[in-house]
Amino acid sequence: MAAKKPVAVSQQEFLRDAMQRLKLTRAGFAKRISVPEKTLDKWLAPANTADFRNMPDVVWAYIREILDWDVNRS
Repeated sequence: MAAKKPVAVSQQEFLRDAMQRLKLTRAGFAKRISVPEKTLDKWLAPANTADFRNMPDVVWAYIREILDWDVNRS
């Protein structure tokens, strides 16, 4: 059986989904992942703007772990 291919989502979609699933505001989410709100804002900026910054791979992994932990906690 072939492995499922992960669905590609944009950085902004990933972050907004994580905030929604964790029921956190931007400020609360930034605090939860230990980054300044300004950094989170740059990650949430549209990719075609000067304010946009790519989120490091380690942060993607960290947020996925937070989401997994939150799901398993329930």
